[in-house]
Amino acid sequence: MTLKKSKFPNRLLVLPNAKYFFSKIQTTNDLWKVARIFDCDGVATVFITSIGAFGFIFPDSSNLASIDVLKYSGNGSTPPEVMENEDDIHDLQLRRMLFVNFVSAAFFGRVSAKTHRSLAGALYSGQDKIAGFNITQGAVSIQWTELIAKSIKAKVNYLNSVKWRYYFLRDSEIDDGISYIKNILQRQNNFEYADLQSCMVMNYQAAILHNQQHAAASLALNFSVIESLAWEIFIDYGLVDETTPKPFAIKKHNIAKVSKTTFNKMSISKVIEILYKGNLFNDYFYQRVSNIREKRNKLMHKGAIISPKDSGDCQTIVRDLWAFLIDTPFELIAGWSYLR
Repeated sequence: MTLKKSKFPNRLLVLPNAKYFFSKIQTTNDLWKVARIFDCDGVATVFITSIGAFGFIFPDSSNLASIDVLKYSGNGSTPPEVMENEDDIHDLQLRRMLFVNFVSAAFFGRVSAKTHRSLAGALYSGQDKIAGFNITQGAVSIQWTELIAKSIKAKVNYLNSVKWRYYFLRDSEIDDGISYIKNILQRQNNFEYADLQSCMVMNYQAAILHNQQHAAASLALNFSVIESLAWEIFIDYGLVDETTPKPFAIKKHNIAKVSKTTFNKMSISKVIEILYKGNLFNDYFYQRVSNIREKRNKLMHKGAIISPKDSGDCQTIVRDLWAFLIDTPFELIAGWSYLR
């Protein structure tokens, strides 16, 4: 029996968007020039290229740092430590992909809101669409895979369209998006109930599903985010005994505190009702949330039909809930096309 160790790669590259470009492109070589480099709170160093590919390098000090890969050769059953190591590798890559998509969601959600455009060209980065990369003389060279090659080829072809100029980001927009990612990374430390990164990624996934007219899946996913954010608002506004309002909890209300026992027994409908009756939610917002909650229940219990309009309404509700918890403008709202 032989066990060999090797280091799992500490870097990966994704193409998170099919439309946005990050610097002027005159020749094919310009596509891979590094337009920005920034640090994500020690978790990863991010390299953005002109074409819009995001490269992530995870340092040894990161909670997403590379670990050893165990390879077994020999007769007999696979040793337990090798099987456990395989699980550890899967877990690491899963957490990395969550972080990668969180960065994409935070950046493009900010860009979309600031430019007053729906989320355009969003691509969800799965483990099937990643590549290794290196950096030489201010440019990125990637280790091509079939799936990422198709996505990049499609984006290069998009350069031939006049429309691409609408999605050329100015330096100020790029810098603001990067600053926003850093701001969100700090804000997540104040969350006590919801996982900010996971919620933002689910909201991002739901926006992509809505754009593809997978309305039921989009609504179901976004309603999970609605529930998590509503609970988070309740806690962050100091509405539970022994909690105090967070610095960002600035909207006025007249809600009395509840005990921890009461809070733990409350349903999501009760949480929403209290936030409404205490004037954190206005009449129109409460009506919209209640309507979506009914549609979600009918979907889950009766398989009711959900329309793109329903999933679009759900998106705007999530956008409005984010405004209680993170700096605005920010919205992961995508449009959808249809024929008349």
